[in-house]
Amino acid sequence: MERITLPLILTLLAFVRGETSVYILSANLGQVVTSSTLQWVSSSNFNESMLSNAVTAAFQTEDDVDNTDGQLTTKPVYVCRAKTNFLWVAGQLRPKQRACIVSMYKVVTHHENFELLINIENSARLSWLFKDKYMASPQGSVSSGEDSKSFVARREAKSHNKPGSLNYYVGVFNPTDNLGVYEVVDQNDEEIKAEDGQILVETEPISYEMRSVRFDRIRARYNKKRRVLGHAVLKNTESGVQRVDTVITYNYTYSIYWGKGHGLLTGLNFTVYMKNGTKTGNWALPKSQNMVETQTIEKILDEGTAVNVTLYGNYTESDVPYTTTVVALFKDKDQMSRLLSDSKRENLITDVIIDFGPVYFLHNNSHVPTTTTTTTTTTTTTSATTSKRKSTTHKVLPLDIPHVVQVGNSEKQPDDVSPMNIHEHSSMMSDASNAEGDVASRTKKVSKDSNSSGRVVGDFLVLGLLAIVARRVT
Repeated sequence: MERITLPLILTLLAFVRGETSVYILSANLGQVVTSSTLQWVSSSNFNESMLSNAVTAAFQTEDDVDNTDGQLTTKPVYVCRAKTNFLWVAGQLRPKQRACIVSMYKVVTHHENFELLINIENSARLSWLFKDKYMASPQGSVSSGEDSKSFVARREAKSHNKPGSLNYYVGVFNPTDNLGVYEVVDQNDEEIKAEDGQILVETEPISYEMRSVRFDRIRARYNKKRRVLGHAVLKNTESGVQRVDTVITYNYTYSIYWGKGHGLLTGLNFTVYMKNGTKTGNWALPKSQNMVETQTIEKILDEGTAVNVTLYGNYTESDVPYTTTVVALFKDKDQMSRLLSDSKRENLITDVIIDFGPVYFLHNNSHVPTTTTTTTTTTTTTSATTSKRKSTTHKVLPLDIPHVVQVGNSEKQPDDVSPMNIHEHSSMMSDASNAEGDVASRTKKVSKDSNSSGRVVGDFLVLGLLAIVARRVT
């Protein structure tokens, strides 16, 4: 299946809407080119609002029914065309009529099926230029058909300011008929031929300028796709702490498109003036280019350490509506300005992020340990001043309960500590000490008595031995 191209879609869409291109005489005066600011619109789509952009060729005098003084008013007569003998012939659409009046071979006819000449958004610079049979057709002459065989024309009339009179007779100019003949129709529907008259001419600008650009961020749409833009390694091979930096270079396809149509010439140069600078391009043509950008990356590293770096970004497709004042610049230094609304479509890299990995040692690739410090910020507020004190708090562990060494029976448990118990303990301790003193004194006394009785027994034993010895001797 063949792919349907954009020009084919636009052609089909114009056919459905009943819109037909307008052709104007090119610069070489030998052929015609398509106009970007004019359009033939079918009467099947006709409505009163279209008349605000319709091309005016003349004015017709009429009675003012709303004025009781009997004064006359004038109403515009518009340029139209209809097919006669399979040829497009330019004519006139008068007030209160829905038929295009044309003339061919001295026969004037009214056609209810016709096309109206529309100035798209009133963007065309139109003028009626005088021409006789001895002058060349001016560049930009508007053709009534699809070639250079006839052009939209008019001829000044001797208006008598009576109801129904015209100030210009509208028709065609045939350059191939006897070196050029005007065939126009008067208010009485009669054909008038002449050798001089005026031709409808469109003057094309040489460039455009867009000023006072206002973007509608609320209705903007963004489509973002995450991309890895590059990798790098930062190493500190010097002695001591050093600031290490590098550059990651990445490329992408940048494009921008400001819209099309609106009566602007396709491909014509334009300049957009914004607060952050200017942009240039060609209208209705997307501008694409390969962009190369760099990102500087730096980090402070200890001696003998390194870190891996990854650069991320979003490839963003944006569609942002905008309103601007477009100024058309012409060769004769003339200018035309009007408001324009469209959407700017732009593709570029946004949201660039630098991602640092963990720092590691170069000699064994192990991670560098990190220390953490708990930082507490204290804020003191008074009626007059507010001061902040920043201190580092270390975690304090509670002291262990000291080990109590008990003298005596280790199976005893300490009593409840109270003033009464303390007093009782004190009394008991004093009584115990007194008892221990009495026992000691008594023991000392008993020991003294036992010593004295021992001495008496010894004395008796000595005396007994002496008596036995004396008896043996005797």
